[in-house]
Amino acid sequence: MSKNDESSKAGKQGPTLSKRLAPPLLFIVGLCLLVMCCYDAGYSALPPTEKRYAAAKESAERLKMDEKRAGLREPWENIAKEFQSIYQNDPKWPNRPAALFRAAETLEELARRSFAREDMLNAVACYEQVAQRHADSRLADDALYCAARLRAAWLKDDKGALELIARMKRQYPDGDMLPQALDMEKGLRASADGKTSPEARKVAQPVQSKIDDAPPPAPTPALSAEELLQRYRAAKDRMAALRKDKVRACQRQPWEDLRDEFLTLQKARKHPVLGPASAFRAAVSQEELARCSHLSGEFRRAVELYLAVPDDYAKSALADDALLAAARIQAENLGNKNAARALLDRQLKDYPTGDMKEKAVALRKELAPPTAVASLQKGLPAPRIEKTPARSPAPRDVRPEVQTLSWDSPGKNSVEIVLELSGPTTYGARLVKGKKNAPDKVLLEIDDASVVKDVRRGVTVRGSLLQAVRVRDGKKGPNLQFEFRDVRRYDIRTLRDPFRIVLSVASGNTPLPRKAEGPAYAESETVPPRHKLVRAGRTNLVSQLGLSVGRVVIDAGHGGRDPGTQHNDLTERVITLDVAMTLGRLLEDNGLEVVYTRTKDATLSLSSRTEKANAARGDIFVSIHINASPSASANGFETYFLDMASNPQAARVAALENARSDRRIGDLQDILADVMLSARQEESRRLAGDIQRLSIFRLKKRGFVVKNNGARSAPFHVLLGANMPAVLVELGYCTNPAEAKRLLQAKYRLALAEGIAEGILAYKNRLLKRRTAENALTGKGADAM
Repeated sequence: MSKNDESSKAGKQGPTLSKRLAPPLLFIVGLCLLVMCCYDAGYSALPPTEKRYAAAKESAERLKMDEKRAGLREPWENIAKEFQSIYQNDPKWPNRPAALFRAAETLEELARRSFAREDMLNAVACYEQVAQRHADSRLADDALYCAARLRAAWLKDDKGALELIARMKRQYPDGDMLPQALDMEKGLRASADGKTSPEARKVAQPVQSKIDDAPPPAPTPALSAEELLQRYRAAKDRMAALRKDKVRACQRQPWEDLRDEFLTLQKARKHPVLGPASAFRAAVSQEELARCSHLSGEFRRAVELYLAVPDDYAKSALADDALLAAARIQAENLGNKNAARALLDRQLKDYPTGDMKEKAVALRKELAPPTAVASLQKGLPAPRIEKTPARSPAPRDVRPEVQTLSWDSPGKNSVEIVLELSGPTTYGARLVKGKKNAPDKVLLEIDDASVVKDVRRGVTVRGSLLQAVRVRDGKKGPNLQFEFRDVRRYDIRTLRDPFRIVLSVASGNTPLPRKAEGPAYAESETVPPRHKLVRAGRTNLVSQLGLSVGRVVIDAGHGGRDPGTQHNDLTERVITLDVAMTLGRLLEDNGLEVVYTRTKDATLSLSSRTEKANAARGDIFVSIHINASPSASANGFETYFLDMASNPQAARVAALENARSDRRIGDLQDILADVMLSARQEESRRLAGDIQRLSIFRLKKRGFVVKNNGARSAPFHVLLGANMPAVLVELGYCTNPAEAKRLLQAKYRLALAEGIAEGILAYKNRLLKRRTAENALTGKGADAM
């Protein structure tokens, strides 16, 4: 081919190549022009890290307001990961400590909802990282305080919490969190002495962190009046729905969220109507929370919120309503009638024409003599009432009162009966042998005392040496007549803290029920023992427990594929889990560590439950169940401890609960031999007695009349193999329509959990040889033990 032909061919290919490249080049140029036209100068003005951080904060706030998603794990984990990613990806960003602190806060929010120890450990570790890596940050002392608070309240690591507080005192003596840290330190040191100070009760409360975001974000525009009104109406609707929800109506978190939302609305803007309305509803939310928790501190907080209405909005139509509500709480829940009268006087003086005047006068009439009320109605000062020394005998209501009657049958030929009184008194006892087929009787005459209705009606007992208890009035006080199948020997003694009269009876060659060994329990006051009672192979478990109880294992009976008993619209596995979780929260609020065998609807074998308890090294094991009977009339509350059944009824209940056991007969023989030689049986009996006694007492205080079936012994498989005192609680009979209806009520289940918790605390206090108001479940107040 010639050179002319080659040049001719190249000339033809040139235009063809340019045509092929033209479309892609035009597309790239057009795309660049489009980007330039749509470019947002404000977007580039905000650094990418700052933009991510602001978005993550907004996501966290939205999640807190979303009731459905806030209960899920994944959203909280994703937000925490986002904050951690922000912290790691931009080492030069000046606000890195805030991102890490936000991650810790998010992990804490997750842990407060999951109740998982691992989640709380992650939150603590993240807080401690803030203080370790950024010691010069203004968030370092906040992080140390939060870590100490979680270690003390949730992880029960008082030593670790005190070390963090000591570090705060050394490194940040001028820090803004130091006063709160010192209060916490005071509470922890008081707790180490077996007490619970008011400061220690505040440890578990979350802290509103003061994160100093740098650079400071642009101020959030104030919400308009219309937006505030919409949020207020939405919160009102949530409150109405919550009151109708039988499950969530007695949960803490929903009421706390509502209270905080109304407080936010109240502070957002000084609105003449919305401000006082929001403040009043915040107080109502706090009162609803207090009526679920029955804690005096919660009621005091409600009073504070109610009083903020007349203080901040004196001219509001809700001011007199708030004063009346605060007065009711002072009188009925806190037992402070003087404070209640002062509030009512203030209401009648400041709002004489208010719509709450008639109710205030009626309540004032209940709290003061009629002459004082008449003066108040006329607007005159109340006359001074002179107090003169009383010359008449003490009023009837201050006499000691027989409050509970319980009994325990270690065997068919022995029984121990316990009468608990509100205060000490004197008494006499004598034995009357029955003639022919008449029963033997022990007559107990108590001087100058009264008897509660439940005990006064008496009782008939089957399958026990004790056959009946009858109560009559005598010249000096009540006479209690105990009828027995046979009496060969008996002994009577009193115990302190609380005052109890203990009657021990035996027949045949059976020795009397063994008394407590050593002074670690309540000490004997009067009659010395007539027999030296010692059983071979039994040791004093007090030394093994270290005179204290720190960790309680709670077992919610049944679950998963095993629904338990089902009658009258009630399913056992659902109710037992609800009571178990409530019981755990009450015990945690009182300084005990709680381990659950299950926290959801999961299937567990009977043996695996005690295996979990042993692995957790628990000090106490409590299994919660609901009873059933072929007879629809059977009812009552009862507590069992591990031993051979003392009567046919106990044997029937044990057989029912043991039906799903995976143990073999060969296993049971070895375990039962160990039980009979173990001191755990004796401690379990004491624990069962305390739980039974305090549960019946608490139910009565809450207005529920429940049959006291006593503390009983039976060989439950779920208790076999436990290396600690173990009891099984039967909350009631779902086969009884009336009892099943009560068990479906959230308030009744809360009262049951309170009683069981108080029984556990009483057992702990007896080991500590101490019973104080500070150790009581409900704290100081009208309902304090």
